[in-house]
Formats: sequence, structure tokens, C-alpha cells
Amino acid sequence: MFSHTSSAQHAQSAHLLSVMTGIAFSSVICITLFCIIFNVETAEVEVFGVRILIAALSSMIVFSSHSLLNSLQDRRAYTLFPKLTWRWFIVFMVVLLTAYVEKSSEQLSRKVMLLWLCITPFVLMVTALLIRSTAVLYYSNPARRRKAVLIWSNSACADLVDSLKHSPLAAVDIVGFFDNRSESRPPSGIERLGNLEDAIEWIVDPETGKVKVDVVFIGMNTKEPPELAEVIEILFDSTATTYFVPESLIFGMPGIQLRELAGKPVLASVETPFIGVTALPKRLIDFFGALIGLILLSPVLLCVALCVKLSSPGPVLFKQKRYGIAGKAISVYKFRSMRMTSKDAPVIQATVGDPRVTRFGSFIRKTSIDELPQLFNVLKGDMSLVGPRPHAVAHNELYRKLVTGYMFRHKVKPGITGWAQVNGLRGETDTLEKMQARVDYDLYYLQHWSIWLDFVIIWRTVKVLFGDKNAY
Repeated sequence: MFSHTSSAQHAQSAHLLSVMTGIAFSSVICITLFCIIFNVETAEVEVFGVRILIAALSSMIVFSSHSLLNSLQDRRAYTLFPKLTWRWFIVFMVVLLTAYVEKSSEQLSRKVMLLWLCITPFVLMVTALLIRSTAVLYYSNPARRRKAVLIWSNSACADLVDSLKHSPLAAVDIVGFFDNRSESRPPSGIERLGNLEDAIEWIVDPETGKVKVDVVFIGMNTKEPPELAEVIEILFDSTATTYFVPESLIFGMPGIQLRELAGKPVLASVETPFIGVTALPKRLIDFFGALIGLILLSPVLLCVALCVKLSSPGPVLFKQKRYGIAGKAISVYKFRSMRMTSKDAPVIQATVGDPRVTRFGSFIRKTSIDELPQLFNVLKGDMSLVGPRPHAVAHNELYRKLVTGYMFRHKVKPGITGWAQVNGLRGETDTLEKMQARVDYDLYYLQHWSIWLDFVIIWRTVKVLFGDKNAY
């Protein structure tokens, strides 16, 4: 009951902070519009009255986001700008849409609306930096920061310490760790205070009976020493907050993450980021992106199709069965770049100087033009613009038995390009290590997906295509 109440209070506090952040950004958006109106002689305040109210309400909803609140902790300030911009764009479109429905859009000054659209993202960025700087200054006071120790450290604890170092608003300072193992333990740079028996005597001051730290992180491994139970018993009778940090190896599965399901905390292994309505923005970007791409690239597609037909006998398009989302087989389209072989021939990845590849086929493979027909797969909904690259069914059946967590990459739609491809893992995977690295990048994408990450991958894909030597 106690833990449930604490969890509920923590959730309520986080929600309250998110709402306060939303109110701050909403106020800035409205003030920006007021300033623009008063500086444009032809603008009338009365005309914008309802628009200001709609902007205030919609921006308060859109910017009252827990994820945005977490982003304010990131030291990399440039990551804030795209997150603020797309939220502002939603608010702006809501204001325009309501004006259009009410048939009052013609009364709005185009100069005011254009200035508001362009200036507001920069004002929001300055506001975000001010909020962040104020919070960092507030928590820089040692009296407002909590001291913590690690007990029985593991690799997950090392990741946690690294995140805490880059999240000043978490206000937690690690003073050291206790471990029975004499060799250096993660994380590096943290002082070893002793073994677990020392922790039993150190955590609670024998003279005053007070706890020396505010927070204790306990690493959960496949094997825990018997002294750990005694440490936990002492913590149970103290005021210290205890966090258990599980290592994925305990469960035999990678990518363990804390999630909430029906209001209850659960540990999930590589959950898909596209559940319910969260899948809608991704699908809209895929659909309209593929549609626009096909329209703009139609002359290129026709020209390539003609050249493929003239380069060697056979069909223009090549279809191959590959695994899609949830491991279901889909037909992936590509421009044919190889000479025709029998249907019963084994599936072998192309290699340097592969005799099956035609001269024109080598060119379109090098430039990835052979992948363009997959825009039709994206339009149909079988694939996404960005996601783990689909492998041949034969390769899936081989590597799923050799690479840990291989099938998790099928929890999302396969993509024309992906995080692994823009990080140098494009082309032939001739070693098990290369495939493991590719899967690791795919799992990272699942756990850290955002619309901005998709745009970054698309941009980096364009850059890779002009300098990549791993495709043949």
C-alpha cells in the first residue's frame, strides 16, 4: 500500500509539473501573438480574440507533455528545438482549421499569422532554455540534491549513472558503491566504498541512527550474495528511497524497460513504440511521404524501369518474400539488378564482384535506386519509410537461432532505410558480429523512436548514398 501511494504521489507531481510547463509555453505563445498584433498597424485585436483563446487552450494541451518535461533535462539543447517546433505547428494548424471552419480565416491578417508562425518556435526555444536554466540553478544548491550509493553494481547501474550525469534536474549525486567483487566494477569513476558487510555498517550511522544517503540503488544480477538480504532489511527500516536496477540477463531477454499497463508498473522487453493512437503520426508520415515521393520520382522510376528491361532478359521488378511486422511474410519490391536464376536456387547475399549483378544493376544497387519501388510497399502499409531493413526469409531463419533478440526487430514495420544503415551497417553481413551489431542498432531504434529520429535517419540516408561503399 505504501509503495502504491508513493508511486501515485510521484505520478501526480510529474503531471502537475507537466501542466505548469504547458501553461508557461501557452502563455508565451499568446504573448507573442499580442506583441505581433500591436506592432502591425493593420491588425485588429478584436479579430484575433477567439483565435488567442483557441491557441491558449490547444497549446496548454499539446505542451503539457511528460516527455517534453523530460527533454528539458537533456544537456543537448539542440534536441529541444524540433520537439518544440512540431508541437507549435500542431497548435498553429488547430488555430487555422478552426478559423476556416468558422469562415473567419479571411479576416485574419496574413502578415500577423506568418510572423507568428516563424517567430514563435524561437521564442519557445528561449523560454525552454530559461526554464531549464532556472531549474538547474535551483537544483545546484547542495541542500536540494539527494545523495545516493550503488550496491552490487551491474551494467544497468553504469547506464543509470551516465544518465544521471547528463540529467542535472534529477538532482541525484552518486557518492560511491559497495561490492564484494574486488575487480573494477561499472560504472567507472565512482569510488568503491567497500564490500556489502561495510555497506551494512555504513548506510545507517551507528551513533545517530540516521541514514547517510537519501537514495540507494541496488543492482539485480543473476546471482546475489546472502549479505544483500541483510542490506535490504536495514533499508526497509530506514527513510532511504530504494531503487532496484535489474540487468536484462536476469530475465534472459534484452532491452528490459519499465512500462505502465492499465495503471500498473510492469517490466517489458523491447515493447513496440507504436501502440494505439501513437501509431497514427508514423503512418501519416509514411503514407504522404511515399505518395509525394512516388509523384516526384515518377520520371526517374520510368527511366530506371526502361533501363532494367534493356539491360537483361526478365521482369523489371523483383519480388522477394521477407518478414514484416510480427514476423508475417510480405512481398518486397525492388528493381531487378541481377540476371534471372531458377526459383529453386538458394538465397545468397550479393558480394563484391558478384557475377549475377548486371552492369546497370551494379549502378542502381550502389545508389540504392533499386530500393525505390518499396515506396509502393510503404503506400500499401507493409513497410515504413524508416525501420529495420527486411531480410530474406532464409536469412531470418538462420540468424534468429544465432543472434540474441533477433526477432524483436519485427515488432515494427520494416523500413526502406534504418538506424543501422546510416551507422555503417549497410550491404552484406558476412560475419555474425556484423549481424549482431545491426540487430543492436535496430533494438536501439525501437527503444528510442521519435518523429525527429526518423527525420534524422532520412537526412543521414541521403548523405550515406553519396559516400557509401558497402553496397554492391
